[in-house]
Amino acid sequence: MHSAAKRATQLSRTSAAGATEETSINLNSTFTISDGIDLNREFDVHAALLHPHPPVELSPPVRDVPPVSIQTMETPEAIRRQEALWAQWPGTRDSDLDFFLYITGIRPEVLRPHVIVAYRANIPDAMLIGRVEQRRALVKFGYLRLPSPRIRVLNFVYGALRGNAGPENASRLVAEVLGSLHRGDADMAVFEHVPAGSHLYRAVLQLPGILERGIPPELRIHHRLRLPEHSEALYKMLSPRHRQNYRRKGRKLLEDFSGDVHIRCYRQFSDAVFAEVESIARKSYQRGLGSGFQDTPEMRGRWELAATKGWLRVHVLYVGGKPCAYWVAIALAGTLWGEYIGYDPAYASYSPGMYLLLKSIADLCDHKDDDDIAEVDFGLGDAEYKAILSNHSFQESSISIYGRTLRGLGTNFLSTPVSLADRFVRRFLAQRNLLAVMKKVWRNYAAPDLNSSTSRANG
Repeated sequence: MHSAAKRATQLSRTSAAGATEETSINLNSTFTISDGIDLNREFDVHAALLHPHPPVELSPPVRDVPPVSIQTMETPEAIRRQEALWAQWPGTRDSDLDFFLYITGIRPEVLRPHVIVAYRANIPDAMLIGRVEQRRALVKFGYLRLPSPRIRVLNFVYGALRGNAGPENASRLVAEVLGSLHRGDADMAVFEHVPAGSHLYRAVLQLPGILERGIPPELRIHHRLRLPEHSEALYKMLSPRHRQNYRRKGRKLLEDFSGDVHIRCYRQFSDAVFAEVESIARKSYQRGLGSGFQDTPEMRGRWELAATKGWLRVHVLYVGGKPCAYWVAIALAGTLWGEYIGYDPAYASYSPGMYLLLKSIADLCDHKDDDDIAEVDFGLGDAEYKAILSNHSFQESSISIYGRTLRGLGTNFLSTPVSLADRFVRRFLAQRNLLAVMKKVWRNYAAPDLNSSTSRANG
């Protein structure tokens, strides 16, 4: 083993002022991942298929109209006048005032914002944050998106409900959404990633009529990590086999590249760093599927906004002076929210994505006071690396309800059999341990660059 294998990896932490701190992280930390884990291979498997769960018990319907009045804000100007509500009711990035209005303004399919505020005794008590979009209905079989009609959609973002999320407010807000559908304001409403068992989840399942409901939603698992006291405690979370394997891969990485292995965390927008991330992302399977990190005006604007608000955290792993993996995250309200992750497939034998994640999170554990981060949220959807690194999780689901318009009913009738067929096939493959194999085949087909990287990365 070369002496370079005993060197420490340098994690450079670039502050908002532009200064760079370097923290040595001992490579000999006992902590690993299993052989063959592909960090770019998100398993995107419905928890309902692989994680059986009991049916949600719904509370009795609210028979009497609660003492709640409703106001809907439909312009950015009206929303800005209520800016104080966002300050007193914290939430997710997607429902943050500035981020929400930025997305509303830049996406061509968005017609206008649609923010419903519930008042008690003329005092704001809760709000449901959404927007009206004109787009094609999302009808998918596996990764294949099928032709569908253009409809008007009320889309309520992830973390849409802020404020008092009690049962009366949830029921009244959902009733107002149903009223909008009945009035023909939209053909369909989508509630993104609602926590299972929450009052909002129950109200969305309970209040619509038979014709307005789609098929029962599928629950998906959402992984999080409460940061341990220190990095050594993080390492001990993994199994002995994982720790041994990681040590081996880490040592080999340093050995093959003579110790020239560095991690830097950027907090300011930079064209150069943006280009480095794009140079990796273009080789990933997500690019072939039209998802993941994309070099677009919207993405650039998101980075600039996040940097302005002090949220941006772009972690890049450099090997032999070249970028080979990235992890883009947002630091908000004591949580680091993972957004995009990927690596250059030419370095796959070293598991660089997992290496980057573990070293970055270990640094967070040992420098809690610097960032005031207590938890890491690994983002939407299930994946093997998320299950390995998380220490708690919950279930959530996106739920659709349909208006009684011709397009609304038609979309429901079109999507229902496709969704049922998709679930049946997934369940059939999962029971035979073939689901991951089929996903890999499809992703390799979508991203031929993964197969064309035949040269070794240690040259």
